[in-house]
Amino acid sequence: MAGYVEKTLAGGEEVIHRANYNWTYSFFPVFWFALGAASLVFIFFVQYAAGVPYETLKIGWWSGIVAAAAGTVILTNHIIILVTTEIVVTTYRFVYKTGLVARHTQEVSLNKIEEITLHQTVWGRFLGYGKLVMRGTGVGVITLPDLDNPIRLRRIIENTKAALRTDQRQRQRINDDEDDY
Repeated sequence: MAGYVEKTLAGGEEVIHRANYNWTYSFFPVFWFALGAASLVFIFFVQYAAGVPYETLKIGWWSGIVAAAAGTVILTNHIIILVTTEIVVTTYRFVYKTGLVARHTQEVSLNKIEEITLHQTVWGRFLGYGKLVMRGTGVGVITLPDLDNPIRLRRIIENTKAALRTDQRQRQRINDDEDDY
């Protein structure tokens, strides 16, 4: 199934790079799900392995069910965010799209990006993640979540911008030829 970006590519436009979330972005949702599931498993083993009656563990069962349900909701929400978010660099633009039913996109032409700021903590440097903040002409600010290898994404954007400038200069030279008049 084609994503938003593939459906909106202009003629001659190609996807250069897709950015991914770092594994640390998923740590806490998976942790909460595992904690909720572990509480149910623990109550199950206490009741059936130790032979403790249900009436004694009634509050434990309900607490475990609530914890497992909460963990499942947190993880499901997180998976939906992971699946429906697109962070893409094309030959002409940068696209950040979120949302499943309600779609929110932030797009900027690469030649309109003025500044890319990297926010990376010590842990981010050690584990290879960081946030990028882009400022562009007439666009405002695009703040990206913790991404895997943000320096590589920044380099890809800068290299694509440079290629776009070179391509425009070559077109300008072609259009400025004396032979065209």
